[in-house]
Amino acid sequence: MKHVLKFKWPITALMIIAAVVSFIISPNLTQLAAEKGDVQLPDNMPNEQARQFLEEHNQDIEMMSAVLEFDSAPSEHQEEIETYIEELEGLDYTDNVINPFTFNEDMQENFINEDSGVIMIPLEYTGEAPEILNNADEIESLNNTDADISITSNEMIQRTLEEDAMEGVRTTEIFTVAIIIIVLLVMFRSVVTPFVPLIAVGIAYLLGQSFVGWFVQWFDFPVSPQTQSFLIVILFGIGTDYVILLLNRFKEELEHHDKHEAVINTFRTAGKTVFISGISGAILFGVLYFANFEIYRSAVGVAIGILALLLSLFTVLPTLMALLGKYIFWPSKQTSDSGESKIWTPLGMLSLKYPTRVIFSVVAVLIALIYFYDDNVQYDSLSELDDSYSAVHAVNVISDSFDAGSTFPVEVLFTSGEDLVTEDGLSRLESVAEAVSHLDGVTEVQTLTRPVGDKMDELTVSYQLGEANSGLAEIQDGLTEMSASLSDINEQLAGSETAGGDLSELETGVNQISDGIDGVSQYLTATGDTDGAAEQLQQLSQGANQLSAGVSEANSQMETMTAEAAAQMEELAAGLGEMSSGIEEINEGLTDISDLMTSFENNDAVDTTGINIPSEMLENSDFEAAIDQYSFADGEAVKMNVVLAVDPYSNEAIGVLDDIEETVHGELSRLDRPDTEAYFSGVTSMNRDLDTVTSDDYTNVVILFIVTLFIILTVLFRSLVLPVMMIGSIFITYFASMAISQWILSMFGIDQLNWAVPFFSLIIFVALGIDYSIFIIDRFREEVKYRTIRDAIETSIRRMGTVVITAVIILTGTFAALYPSGIAILVQVTSVIIFALLFYAFVVLPLLVPAMIVTLKRGNWWPLRMPGGKAREDRLDDR
Repeated sequence: MKHVLKFKWPITALMIIAAVVSFIISPNLTQLAAEKGDVQLPDNMPNEQARQFLEEHNQDIEMMSAVLEFDSAPSEHQEEIETYIEELEGLDYTDNVINPFTFNEDMQENFINEDSGVIMIPLEYTGEAPEILNNADEIESLNNTDADISITSNEMIQRTLEEDAMEGVRTTEIFTVAIIIIVLLVMFRSVVTPFVPLIAVGIAYLLGQSFVGWFVQWFDFPVSPQTQSFLIVILFGIGTDYVILLLNRFKEELEHHDKHEAVINTFRTAGKTVFISGISGAILFGVLYFANFEIYRSAVGVAIGILALLLSLFTVLPTLMALLGKYIFWPSKQTSDSGESKIWTPLGMLSLKYPTRVIFSVVAVLIALIYFYDDNVQYDSLSELDDSYSAVHAVNVISDSFDAGSTFPVEVLFTSGEDLVTEDGLSRLESVAEAVSHLDGVTEVQTLTRPVGDKMDELTVSYQLGEANSGLAEIQDGLTEMSASLSDINEQLAGSETAGGDLSELETGVNQISDGIDGVSQYLTATGDTDGAAEQLQQLSQGANQLSAGVSEANSQMETMTAEAAAQMEELAAGLGEMSSGIEEINEGLTDISDLMTSFENNDAVDTTGINIPSEMLENSDFEAAIDQYSFADGEAVKMNVVLAVDPYSNEAIGVLDDIEETVHGELSRLDRPDTEAYFSGVTSMNRDLDTVTSDDYTNVVILFIVTLFIILTVLFRSLVLPVMMIGSIFITYFASMAISQWILSMFGIDQLNWAVPFFSLIIFVALGIDYSIFIIDRFREEVKYRTIRDAIETSIRRMGTVVITAVIILTGTFAALYPSGIAILVQVTSVIIFALLFYAFVVLPLLVPAMIVTLKRGNWWPLRMPGGKAREDRLDDR
């Protein structure tokens, strides 16, 4: 410190210049967070695998929905709407703009709600992701109708969240500075003191965020939209605490030394505590770099900020102290009260008088609170945004006017390395779609075999067999009429032996074919054996061909009759001509039915699925449009959109997705298709993966935190017991505070916390709370060298209470600066941390910790000896 004071002006000038220059030339951290702070799931997560698969085949398309709200039915504004659609088609960053009016009436219901006056226009967004909000504004500006317009997409919602977070950062900066000034003015009664931490911490903040920005740009350092907000509140919070601790000690030293010696003594004593606390915090945040989830890893930026803070406190702050001396507290001659704490003293005396009762009482209260803690969290990012945002409003309108899950359906991707757009492949696809459509929580399934979401009964074997039987019945009726006609003709030709004999044979043939058709119909009805029916129908078709030839021959014979006979038989000849045409139609019908039976025979999936895709369906022009929409990779990959009946962002939707996945895999197994892979994509899939990775990573990080903290405290206090007590007190306080926060926030309509709140609340509170534990235990170690264990902890409680309470009040005020941001995650994290800090400062530290220390006695230092060695322990035993 002597060297710092000796070169204080060059060092201070260098720090200020470095802070200003780095802030100017460094990349904008807020912008970097917007560009690189998206939720990134590990590569082994199902949704990420689906995204990569789509990306490989250029199918990772951002679907956008433009929603128009009219005062009347949209059909009344069709011309205006179609003009607007043409405008959208001309944009450089849009493609495949869908015109709902081109669909049939059934399909239009998925896009047009005449009663509510709403029409949804889907389109593909092909522009750059960072520009999506600006481009959405342009799309809205092109609206030439009198409807209110809003636009949404998954990317738009994420970008809106980031934009909201950026605005929250600006609000947080202003309120943080204002709160620190107000709190310090009240507590120190000085107009100078509040600006000391602002200068020292401000320089640290500029340096810290600059280096974080460079690391993000150069080394892909993890970052999130919350990184900057946490940098602000944590640096200004603990930075102000550290400055207060140093200023209090500086005030004491000024009573006995000049300002230069006072500075040196301050940093030799209190500076050591600040350094230990700061390094501990930096290490705790630093270990987050080894987490798996990028959002969790992004908190490692705070470690860089804390290191910058320590650098500023040990360079800039000594200069300010040496420069201002006692005037740093002007006009007051005192800092905060450095005497006994009027709050901690009575609480500490109570815990020392009844340690066992206090331990059981406090622990019982904490456990009771923890019992009511609900670890369920929600992933609904929409609930964090106001309806005034276009992306949010559009989703709400779509949910009200159409199915809740129509905006963001679950997308199932099938691939097997072979063409799936075949009779066999589509039969199996429809079987899977049918099974999924019957699940609770599923509204409809859209895929190749049901492009508008409705089941096509005509694809089922039972329906097709019914139609075949109906066709056979009609043919049989026609043959019956034909037989009767032939019988009449035979009677009239009784005098003509040749013609009459031929027609008798024809009549016999007709009756035989009729009997055969009746047999086939009964056979199909009884057995459903399409193979045998196909063979019989082929034979009947051959008989019909012979019958047709016989009719032609009879006609030829009539032409050779005498003129008188021919004239007499003119009417009969016309009848035979009609009969010939009828037989041809019958033959065609038999051929069609025979082909249907053959398709059953050739389709291996018929027996297991009960579905048959006619070959002519694949050649239908309307079906080709469905093929383009629901398949890619030359037919080797097929899409299935599952529209949920619940909010796709809800936890309930995740449960439905689990059922969908189980059903899909079960059907593929039943259909003997182990080589077919299924990927699951969409908002619900991403949230499910988010739940998996955050839960696993949360557990890993907690273990990592505990181990790291235990090692730090063990080295610092040379004990295995004290670290366990300190860590245990912090964690039990955290979970109790989570329960309190949930209860209070529920009063304001927040039933479930954001998924990131438990993690960020934990790491921040542990990093902050351990400082206050260190303050108490470090003072206790110092006092116990000269006093009994009871007297040492009593003195520590009396003297450190004011320091801790002052620091907690300032830190609470600093975090309260996050409330005006309006960002759900920041508001919820702030609530948990404030409750935890207050509970820790006013219950756990003054009551539970002293009671446990006097109960454990020398066991506090197990397995080593207490400070002073064995002789010191022996003297304590004699008392």
